[in-house]
Amino acid sequence: MKIFQIILTTAFVVAFSTLNAQSTIEKAKEIEKDLQRSKELMQRNIDSALFYANEALIQSKSATNDTLLAKSHLQKSSVLIFKKGFAEADSLLQHNLTKQLPEHLKGQTLHNLGTIQYYKQDFQKALDIYLQAAKVLEKAKNSKQLVNTYTNIGSINASLKNFKNAQLYLERALPLSDFNEILRLQILVNLSNIYREQKLYKKYTNNIFEAEELAKKYNAKNILSVIYNNLSDYYTEEGSDYNKALDYGKKAISLKKELNQYPTLNVSYNNVGHSYLKKGEYRRAITYLDSAIPGAQGILKTYIYNNLKESYAGLNNYKNAMRYADLKDSHKDSITEAKQREKVAELTEKFESEKKQQQIDVLDAQNEVQALTISQQKYLLIVLVAFGLLFLILGYFGFRNYKTKQQLDTVLLKQKLRKTQLNPHFLFNALQSIQNFVHKNDKEKSSAYLTSYSKLIRLILEKSDENFISVADDQLALESYLNLQQLTHNNSFSYQITVEENVDDDFDLLPSLITQPFVENAVLHGIKNIEEGFITVVYRKENGRLYVSIKDNGKGFETQTEESKKLHKSMSMGIIKEQLKNLSKTSNGFSADISVNTSGIGTEITLQFTAA
Repeated sequence: MKIFQIILTTAFVVAFSTLNAQSTIEKAKEIEKDLQRSKELMQRNIDSALFYANEALIQSKSATNDTLLAKSHLQKSSVLIFKKGFAEADSLLQHNLTKQLPEHLKGQTLHNLGTIQYYKQDFQKALDIYLQAAKVLEKAKNSKQLVNTYTNIGSINASLKNFKNAQLYLERALPLSDFNEILRLQILVNLSNIYREQKLYKKYTNNIFEAEELAKKYNAKNILSVIYNNLSDYYTEEGSDYNKALDYGKKAISLKKELNQYPTLNVSYNNVGHSYLKKGEYRRAITYLDSAIPGAQGILKTYIYNNLKESYAGLNNYKNAMRYADLKDSHKDSITEAKQREKVAELTEKFESEKKQQQIDVLDAQNEVQALTISQQKYLLIVLVAFGLLFLILGYFGFRNYKTKQQLDTVLLKQKLRKTQLNPHFLFNALQSIQNFVHKNDKEKSSAYLTSYSKLIRLILEKSDENFISVADDQLALESYLNLQQLTHNNSFSYQITVEENVDDDFDLLPSLITQPFVENAVLHGIKNIEEGFITVVYRKENGRLYVSIKDNGKGFETQTEESKKLHKSMSMGIIKEQLKNLSKTSNGFSADISVNTSGIGTEITLQFTAA
């Protein structure tokens, strides 16, 4: 439009303006060329990529072109994010948001801001910004950028275990990736993992095999090794075809060796070892699992130790089985301690940051006070300081007394709870029964019951000081306890513990070891003198609440006054109610309820909690 308007003026102006327009066009082309060079160099030479991004930015400023300037800001921010220069990148992107830009540039700016938060591990903030970017890019119909935004939204949801949302956005990204098969390959691998997490096995296999074909087509050996690892683990865990599991696992090992990816070989070695373990070929399993140990870290090391324990147990080598069981428990404890130290460090850093901010706030306040007229503020300031100090002193001592009393009450309550769980008579009988198996040289039973005994004692001693434990730990404690009770009662009863599918046994929590006294009551009083006594424990979730049902087939206590008293005493109902009352005060949003249903055909105790 500018050229047509200029044509209406004099010939001299036309000539001058044409030269100026040509100069502007040439400069714009040079800027675009620098931006393209920067993009191409990002994966090969990050410093050169930054150089060309800076050149483009300098030229854009002299051209006074907001669009080119925004593009330069975007490219330089992308390079800086890659170099972890988050503060400078954020500043460039915030400058973009102050301008009226085309929708696609605004969307890309928001995408990069979300990426900064993603790399800073603030996933919720990153997710919020990515969702804003997606709305803008959808309006701009910029599918090439939108596929990256959808993919990142899906990845964050997967990290947060929001698998439904992860599936939704990765499925939106997949059809948009047709222009770039390498990008499509990455999405297929991520999406297949999401399908597997949700047990959508048909979709899982469709996607993973399509990904395999693409990886072969582009000779993407790195991604292909990941695919083979995933397939090896899939065929082992689902138990559908251990031979396929071994084939894929060995292919992954071969590729990783070819690519010199030795630090990640232990995952593949563990997968193959696990497959041989499932096949019952224990010696071969041990060979691969021994190779997996060097360099293994974190939870992987725990899995390897557990597989070695089961392999040696399969060979009836209980000495080595116990050794690896202890190593597994010890390593799991070290992981827990490391997480606790990390949490303490995080809290300390947060405290120091808040402390610095408080110091800054205090300095600002002092400057404002100094700006006031001293003669008018002198006496008022003295009175305010005096009242403030008095209020702080009274508040400090009051709060300290309250916290001291609360801590003392908590300690006393935990001591009472530990006494209900560590019943000396039961522990003595269990040890005496185990000793009988040792004297009879029954290694299998003595080893099995010692394992149950050690697990129970360790759980009680470790978890009784915590307010909440996972369903998995509670289930393990009950299984260990009931195994020992079967031992002391000559297997006069049987039991079944069920965790329903909608319960996440590693993350759903309940008050520490609160179920054990109720199970003890069922054993000592509920099925006492009952032939073929049977106890069931069921964990389930409904409407966000966790339910634990403990049921026996005894005679109940409806007509037995003495047994009713024993129930109350054995379960230490007063202590348990006190514990729940204390938790409801100290844990935000927590509530609990206990109901008892008894009749001539048995007793059912139902505990229900808000999901902690």
